[in-house]
Amino acid sequence: MSPEDYPDSFYARTLRERRAYPSLEGDLDVETLVIGGGLTGCATALDLAEHGHKVALVEARRIGWGASGRNGGFVSDGFPGGYPALVERVGLGRARELHKLARLGNAVLRERIERYDIDCGPVQDGALRCNMAGQSQSLVEFCEFMDKNFGAQYAHWPRERVREALSTDRYSDALFNPNTYAVQPLDMTCGLARACAEKGGAIFERTPVISLGTQGDRKEVRTGTGRIRAERLVIAGGGYVERLHKAISGATVPIATFVMVTEPLGEGLTKAIRVPYAISDIKVATNYYRPLADTRLLWGGRVLAWERSAADVARVLKRDMVSFYPALSGARIEVAWGGMMPFTRHKLPVIGEIEKNVWYATGFGGLGLALTTTAGRLISAAIRESDQAWRLFAQFGLPYAGGKLGKIPAQLIYWRHQLAAKLGFLQSA
Repeated sequence: MSPEDYPDSFYARTLRERRAYPSLEGDLDVETLVIGGGLTGCATALDLAEHGHKVALVEARRIGWGASGRNGGFVSDGFPGGYPALVERVGLGRARELHKLARLGNAVLRERIERYDIDCGPVQDGALRCNMAGQSQSLVEFCEFMDKNFGAQYAHWPRERVREALSTDRYSDALFNPNTYAVQPLDMTCGLARACAEKGGAIFERTPVISLGTQGDRKEVRTGTGRIRAERLVIAGGGYVERLHKAISGATVPIATFVMVTEPLGEGLTKAIRVPYAISDIKVATNYYRPLADTRLLWGGRVLAWERSAADVARVLKRDMVSFYPALSGARIEVAWGGMMPFTRHKLPVIGEIEKNVWYATGFGGLGLALTTTAGRLISAAIRESDQAWRLFAQFGLPYAGGKLGKIPAQLIYWRHQLAAKLGFLQSA
């Protein structure tokens, strides 16, 4: 597998899990076909293969080509919007059940890194979530809320400790989450695919699906050069689901997010950021960043309804970085990139059975590395054992959001929140 097969990114340039897979030629018969070679698809196929299930996975481009291989690499057990909003939506009891499932995904992913010797490190343990300066409410109450209701054991960092760790005046206090860790996500995704193949799963790259159909009691999927018959399908297309399935495509809004990596900064980085943790802040379109082992700084942020050129991404994100760390103004940006992440109208991930024997999982934009593993486990258990735990996610529903047309209102909402935050009317969770 060559890095040139992927959009240019730091992850593609440093890819170590390079196993390649053939495109499908001819006919294939399996129990379950997974469509989409991102984190969700690979996690689902691997979980089925681990249990001796006859499974195949098809990917239109390369494993991890989309958002799964282009994100910040944070493995968090959180939910978009935060836990207070989740409790308000579903109640404390169900929120606790969902939290357990998120923690499950977090733990299973870490265990698989070790079991299958996935070369996606060095793994960075721990994360800081920082409060923006000028906010009237500290994070003490939130840490107490999470400890009391979810046993999260977050540590509160007052302003003085934050200043000792980070050379910026943009933050007030922060919380330290010991459960979050960070990985090289493209290697992570490719490693899951390799593990699936080693367990007997059939994986095909450069195999775009042209049509979905039914023949008798089996599903029939046609690709450009082959046909697959399966008892059931799992659609895991993420931000690149396109028009594969009308209801799923209509409910999935692909939104672009952006990341850059600097040149090695040496002591300049350690003077600015004196902790080895993944870091993010609490604002609309959060900034998220982490020091890399070779003193580069990876910085992500911004959302947009369309993708931008690498030069534009580098310029805008560098401006954001320097607004927090002026001492890094001379840093050269080595590479910058973007990618489409899948969001739903209610901004929560959804897992379900859209019709008999057609499963789906989407909406993991922003917090997907752990929850996609959860999705794979839940769908696998439902297929193998008729387990019903997936219904906890299905309760969110799959409301129509306009598909690609949904980008327009999504962008307007983002701009409105940005303006409100600048005027001091809003703090994003």
